[in-house]
Amino acid sequence: MIRAHETAALSARDRWLLGASGVAVTLLILIVVCRPWDLRDAFMVGAPIGRDFGNFWIAGLLAIQGKLALLIDFEGYNELLFQFFHYNPRGFVFSYPPHILLFLAPFGALPHPLSVVLWSAGNLWLIARAARLLSDEPGLPWLAMLSPAALIMVAIGHFGGALAFLAIFILTRASARPILAGCCLALMTVKPQFAASMALFLLLVGQWRVLVTGAVATAALVGLSVVAFGTEPWIGFFEWTLPFHAQLLSHFQVGAFRTAMSVYTAARMEGLGDGVANLLHFAVTVQVFAAAVLLFVRRGPSPCTVTLALFAVLLILPYFQQYDLAIVAPALTVALFASSSGERPFLSAAPASVLWLAPPFTIPAGHFALPIVPVIVTIVVVVALVGQCWQPRMRRDAAGLDPGAAGTSS
Repeated sequence: MIRAHETAALSARDRWLLGASGVAVTLLILIVVCRPWDLRDAFMVGAPIGRDFGNFWIAGLLAIQGKLALLIDFEGYNELLFQFFHYNPRGFVFSYPPHILLFLAPFGALPHPLSVVLWSAGNLWLIARAARLLSDEPGLPWLAMLSPAALIMVAIGHFGGALAFLAIFILTRASARPILAGCCLALMTVKPQFAASMALFLLLVGQWRVLVTGAVATAALVGLSVVAFGTEPWIGFFEWTLPFHAQLLSHFQVGAFRTAMSVYTAARMEGLGDGVANLLHFAVTVQVFAAAVLLFVRRGPSPCTVTLALFAVLLILPYFQQYDLAIVAPALTVALFASSSGERPFLSAAPASVLWLAPPFTIPAGHFALPIVPVIVTIVVVVALVGQCWQPRMRRDAAGLDPGAAGTSS
């Protein structure tokens, strides 16, 4: 168990207020803006929670039925969604590599209402388990599950809980269990851009054994998907899905990026061209990434360094959504809410509140096409990085961690 040193020195009252306000604000925004009772003309699809899970559920069902050609038939795919859910707005695209179907097929075999409940509960449970990887302090898993980022994940229906557990296991156990960490990295390749960013981080912090194991395990997963579903889904993924998304980014249809969180998408929403937006994006995020790498190498895994590593891995991506912040939620919960051990706080109360409450505000801000939330989140992450990097180097015995043996458990 990683000891929760370097945590935020929020008072008990501040911690209670921040946790309770996060739940209240998130639920208020979801109810008022998303109207979860309207499953035909509003935001939710098929159930009051898990909007995009309908996408995953249909893909799993098509995998069972052997009708995977529909995954790259935009009109046919959306017509099928309409037949099942009678949902009027039609703009769904299945964006994931075909080996994710190995994990979606079991959900497609179940009725949608049961399936979405199991999906949501499973991801919340994994968020709780991810928090336990960082601290054994009672109550923190519940705070992580009730964090605004986790609640947004449940509302949208994505699998940030699974990605959070895999990513935090890798960052905290890579040295002790490189083979298992490599298998976790392979599982993360169902979201390939995030896996690639994580792989770069691992390479720079010297965890090359994880990358070797991860490459072998990924090849095995891809091979298994070919055995199960054939080569056609992979051909369609490379010939239709990837070009579709590349065109979506290059032409930048604002409606598809209203709740995106990157510097790039914020710049594009403000009218900057593709080249300038990319230049601005990487000018900021490469420095954040490099600082997070140096901090992790110097100090090893802790709630603060893991939180900043995950933010850096996400922020360097030109495109990621607000529901992806659930990946950071367990580490951020421990960094902000674990009892202080006298070390420098992760963040003071004001910026901590901004970072904690940011996810739900992407919804109303996105409604008006105002990319203010990603800008604020990036600034707060930079503030946290500067604060942590300026600390005097901790004595290893005082921290209870050996950066050279990052990831050992007690």
